[in-house]
Amino acid sequence: MPFPLRLACCAFTLFAACPVALSQSPPPRDPSAVAVLQQSLAVMGGVVPADSVATGTVTITSGSKTESGTIRILTRGLNQTAEEFEMPDGKWSDIFSGGLGAHKAADKLEEQSLEWACSAQSASFPLVLISSVLNNLDSAFEYVGLEESGGAKLHHIRISNTFAWNAKLKHLSEFSIRDLWLDAASGLPRRLSYERRAAGGAEPRIPMEVRYSDFRTVGGILYPFRIERDFNGTPWATIKVLSVTFTVGLSGSAFPVRTQGRPE
Repeated sequence: MPFPLRLACCAFTLFAACPVALSQSPPPRDPSAVAVLQQSLAVMGGVVPADSVATGTVTITSGSKTESGTIRILTRGLNQTAEEFEMPDGKWSDIFSGGLGAHKAADKLEEQSLEWACSAQSASFPLVLISSVLNNLDSAFEYVGLEESGGAKLHHIRISNTFAWNAKLKHLSEFSIRDLWLDAASGLPRRLSYERRAAGGAEPRIPMEVRYSDFRTVGGILYPFRIERDFNGTPWATIKVLSVTFTVGLSGSAFPVRTQGRPE
């Protein structure tokens, strides 16, 4: 069954629960940014489904090579996502669960670093992504300004996770920064950008960008049926969603990520 947003409490965190010490100062939350995000949620349907499965085609360009295949985009609650690619040269998937991330290829599951996991949550279903951020008590929001792009006015909002509840994880905050642009007229997300990094220090910063269009209503929820992605400043993938199904009964086994050994 779908569940109200007010009951959700987790995303961009490393645990399903969100304990915050009463003595801690709350993360900075610009009221203008919060209002814009809440409006966007209302426009997209307002209630997060218990789970979702979207299927479609994907065209990936890497250098001079372009190939097409299929993709499945899975979500469960607010803190589990997976994207499964089936291409001519094999299958692979990126998985996010409770703040941990993994990459699976050739049936081999490889756990990724906590730094990588900070940006591993799938951005393909923006209703879930924005809901998870708003319901994380450690999220910080900054309203950057009203900008114009392609003749449209866009609200620019910067989001990050402060990890205020655990001092040992605060160094991860810089890896969680995301910039989101929402259409001022429709309230719909249009663009998301962030950096993918596997570790701190001299580890390369890889710019990532996601663009949304062709939103369609499925079961009272708006879902983008065209998703374009850039990798390191270059067009990388074009996803065309063909079908979306909600509340199909996905289990945690669809998001296999190691659950032990987290920092305390």
